[in-house]
Amino acid sequence: MTHSTMTDMVQALLASSYGLAALAFGSALLTGLVATPLIIRWAKRMGWVAYPREDRWHATPTALMGGIGLVGAAFVGGAASGTIDLLWPVWVGGAVLFVTGIYDDLKGMPPAGKLIAQIVATALLMMEGYLFMGDWHWAISGPLTFLWVAGITNAINLLDNMDGLAAGVACIAALVMLMVGVPVELSAVVGIMAAVAGAAAGFLVFNFKPAKIFMGDCGSLFLGYMLGAGALVVQTEVPVNASFAVMILPFAVLAVPILDTTLVMIVRRWMGRPVSQGGRDHTSHRLVFLGLSEAHAVLTLYALSAAGGALALAVLVVDTLLFYALAALVGVSLTMFGVYLARANVYAATDDPSPAGGDGAPVHRSPTETNDAHLLFRLFGHRWKAVFGVLADSALLAAAFVVAHYLRFEQGLTVSQEEQMLGALPLLISIKITVFAAMGLYRAIWRHAGTPEIVRTIGASFLASGASIVGLGLVFAWDAFSVSVWIIDWMVVTLAVIGVRFGFRGLRQYFLARTTSGPRAVIYGANDSGALLLREIRQNPELPYDPVGFVDDDPLKKAQRVQGLPVLGTGQQLAAVCRLYHVDVVLLARRAMDDDERSLARSAVENVEVPCHEFEMTLMDAPQTTRASSDVLAPTP
Repeated sequence: MTHSTMTDMVQALLASSYGLAALAFGSALLTGLVATPLIIRWAKRMGWVAYPREDRWHATPTALMGGIGLVGAAFVGGAASGTIDLLWPVWVGGAVLFVTGIYDDLKGMPPAGKLIAQIVATALLMMEGYLFMGDWHWAISGPLTFLWVAGITNAINLLDNMDGLAAGVACIAALVMLMVGVPVELSAVVGIMAAVAGAAAGFLVFNFKPAKIFMGDCGSLFLGYMLGAGALVVQTEVPVNASFAVMILPFAVLAVPILDTTLVMIVRRWMGRPVSQGGRDHTSHRLVFLGLSEAHAVLTLYALSAAGGALALAVLVVDTLLFYALAALVGVSLTMFGVYLARANVYAATDDPSPAGGDGAPVHRSPTETNDAHLLFRLFGHRWKAVFGVLADSALLAAAFVVAHYLRFEQGLTVSQEEQMLGALPLLISIKITVFAAMGLYRAIWRHAGTPEIVRTIGASFLASGASIVGLGLVFAWDAFSVSVWIIDWMVVTLAVIGVRFGFRGLRQYFLARTTSGPRAVIYGANDSGALLLREIRQNPELPYDPVGFVDDDPLKKAQRVQGLPVLGTGQQLAAVCRLYHVDVVLLARRAMDDDERSLARSAVENVEVPCHEFEMTLMDAPQTTRASSDVLAPTP
């Protein structure tokens, strides 16, 4: 292979979207890795250091102004890819927000000043024809464009509240927009988003927990603007023949910052707190409050961001109607997740000893405002949950019917099939919602749901499908819809409805299982009593233990799991288990033990040099509640 041939191949690669992305990402990443350590040293010399505060999350002094290196790395990537000239309004607007952030970090700037800068930067985009839903009338698309860019810019700024969160989410979102642009050869989009992703990744190396530097407003405002502007460019340029699908695309890419900002604004309004007030009540803080570690909380939000990105990429490979159905399923799931997080009581008083407790500002509320849904109660009365349940189920039912058709007709739908399916949706939803209401699906408290609710939901879905077959058969024709479609629809509806309802209980059990406060404990007895004790520990704050597993005298139970915890060994292996897993206390549930079992348990405990707490598990008046009374047995030396 000659030198000229190799040169031609390299030039061809760089001319392609893949080569452009690699060049921009690599140069920005390398620049960020080199520049950020220098910024850390410089910031400490200049005294640019963030010290711990009650309304902030970090616990140690940390260097500021990391956005300088991040923005510099992004511009290097943009210059290497040649996209600064191609999309100069995006880069100039990013520079405006960077300078604004620098001034805010050093001197402080009122919100009005930052908003003016965002308006100026957005106007540059509009001058070049980049509008939110640009095919709509300018009187609508113009204000929507300002709202979109300012909203995403401030959303990323608000998301910068935990080590590695904003940089990681921004990197994922930029990579998704890059992948949207590569197949359709949107070179300018690819170059910009690759540069932003590389810069964010390089900064993330030093910003992930424990962070050595924070980006500051100069970094977060720049990232937010670049992502918001990039989403506008993608929306304008991507070749999708459905305007509503194109509108959904940027929301899917930036689902996490949108969820976080929406949650903070709504909950603060509900609780009578200023929306502009800082605090530890963001999505990430709520995840930690519910039991996750900081790193686990950040990784969870990374996963949600990636899921939203996968939905955005689906617009390029699936039919528009199927994309809408998938978007509805994801939207309902994210809404359910947000509702669950909103119920976390992070607004604790200043004397609350909890490490994740609140922003330190006690709030005095009336009895009506104590209810976290008091505004909804005033709007819809005591049936407000049913209203939201009906809305969620309507979206699920519509999505399930569409998915069922596409699973049945893998080659795609004909025009007549599509028209008939859409025409049947209103009647189908009305029939099924009526059956669900008659079966009591909107009267249950789902976070406490159990097997009876599963049986009732399956029965309700079966009856709703039967009623729909009859109703649509009378209106259309008995053979209008394939039998396979009805079977698949019933399966998807059942799984979706059960999944959403039991999702509340699943999330509750998931977070309870990951609460790690208190002494490490092993439970003696992987039986009903042990499971009952574990459930009581997870739900009762007066039992501050961190269960790590079970021991049981039955050797066949070893390596099996009970409510997510493993059986670590037998009673004869208790001493070894305690040493291996650094156990602080052994918990013994006495209910349903005969004398021989109790004697074996006591003899095993006596050989362990940790205390043993014996619990008498007794039933209270309510059939599903328990009371745990304990005695402490001192270990035998």
